[in-house]
This record gives sequence, structure tokens and C-alpha cells, in this order.
Amino acid sequence: MRVLFYTGGLSGSGHVTRGLTLVNAFRRSGAAADFSILSVHTEYGRFAEAFGVPIEQIPPEDETALGPDRYRDSALFRAIESSKPDVLVADIHWFALDSFLRDLPCKKVFLTRQIDPRTFRFRTPDRELVFRPEDWDLVLRSEPGFDLPFPSESVEPLVLRNRDEILPAEAARADLGLGPEDRACLFAFSGRTGEGAEAWKSFSYLEEEGWTVVRSDNREGGLFPAMDWYNAFDLVVCGAGYNQFWEARYLRKEAYFVPFPRRFEDQARRIALCSDYEFEENGADQVVRRILAL
Repeated sequence: MRVLFYTGGLSGSGHVTRGLTLVNAFRRSGAAADFSILSVHTEYGRFAEAFGVPIEQIPPEDETALGPDRYRDSALFRAIESSKPDVLVADIHWFALDSFLRDLPCKKVFLTRQIDPRTFRFRTPDRELVFRPEDWDLVLRSEPGFDLPFPSESVEPLVLRNRDEILPAEAARADLGLGPEDRACLFAFSGRTGEGAEAWKSFSYLEEEGWTVVRSDNREGGLFPAMDWYNAFDLVVCGAGYNQFWEARYLRKEAYFVPFPRRFEDQARRIALCSDYEFEENGADQVVRRILAL
């Protein structure tokens, strides 16, 4: 089975990471899946390569390139056509596929999270784009606290690792040079440039209170996947983007979440609605089971 994960996201490392959550879930399942990622150009393609996952990166394209009369010459269409997937998984950015989705001979899976409903109907200079759920074999929402304006199935949030796949506390602390008595805090921001520095203005007091703070920014190397070292930390301070938020909730970490504005999501709403949400099964495993059942 050839599975192609497509994302058009640009704001941080989370878009590529969501593809890697499915890679790990396929590996856990034991299914014979040839998995690859297709994304717009991003500095985070190196994460896929570190996981041994092929990634093709293409330039961002708009309606000028992707419209009904022009899409065959687009980098996106050519990349999908050449990869010949059996299953195409699209993460949020359905509209880039709209002109040719129905003609693709593969199974199609739309994967979304909390998102502004206006994302599913809007105008371009040439036409109105409307999401058509009937064009998809699966429509999955992977976050509690919101719904979609059309039929969909709910799965738990997707996280990169299961609990038994990360380093034990002693090994994680030793790897980071932390002593057993250290009060350790992970300060991790992997979104847009400058967000971590802005958040630090509110949390620099932690060092004054005796915390050993490990700061991580994926733009500057950082810990990836940071989840692997979570057992080393007594406290996590991070952004409220999908991946970081749900990794901390899945591992039941004491955490402070800092919301930042995004085009499609409301991070403050995520904090307000979901900070007490608990789940046992990784939603990535649920998604893979549904794909294998197609």
C-alpha cells in the first residue's frame, strides 16, 4: 500500500510532524505501507528524513496554478500523479486539491482538527470553493471540543509516540545532563520566529526560582521529537499548537500553554476547552485502522 500524506502548512514544524504520527502508527500496526510526505517547502523536511521517510517539497501555489483549467501543470498535481498513491491523506489543506481530487484514482482521507468553519467555503477571484465531503472516503476530525458543518468521524488527538515508546525518566535526564534532584522544566516553542523569545519574558522567573530550564526551538536544532524526553521534566512550558498541546495532555504533564494567533485555529480556545481532556489511545493508531479498513 502506497500512502501519501499531503500538507500545505508553513507556520511551524507541526504539519510535517502530523505526518510522522501516522508513520509511527503504520509501523506499530505491522502493515506493509510505503509512506511518503508531500509538503510545501519548509525547513522542517529534515525531520521526515531523520525518520527515514521520503519527503518531496514543492513551492506554494495558489489558484493561478491550481485552478480547473491550469492544475495539470502545477507542481502539486504532478507530484501526486507521479507518486501514484493508493491512499492520499490530506491534512487540512483540502482547497489546493479541489480542482482534481475527484479524478484521482486513489482512496482519499481528509484529516482535520479545530478549524475555522469559514475554511470550508470561500471565494477566490475566479470561483467559490466549497468543501464536498462526498469526494472523500474518510473525513476525520482529530480534536475534541469542535464539530464540522458536514458528516465526519471523530478520532482522538494524534501524537508522535505512544507512552511506552519514550525514554524513561532516568535515561532522559541522563541524556540531557540533568541531575536526579533538579527541578527540570522544558521550555519549547517551535512555531513562528520570535514566539519563544516573547513567551520567555513571562517565564524567565523560573530560573530565579531554582528551575533548571531546557530551552528548545526546532528552528535552531532543539529537541526532536521533544516528546522523547518528556519524562525528564516536572513542568512543560510550550505553545498551544496542536502537537505540543496534545503531547503534553497525552503524557499528563503539568504544563503552561501560551497561545499565539494562527490563520486557521484558535489556540486560546483549545486551552479553554481541552485543558482537562484525557485520552488513553493515540488517535494516530485509530486513523491507521480506518485507513487499512478502506
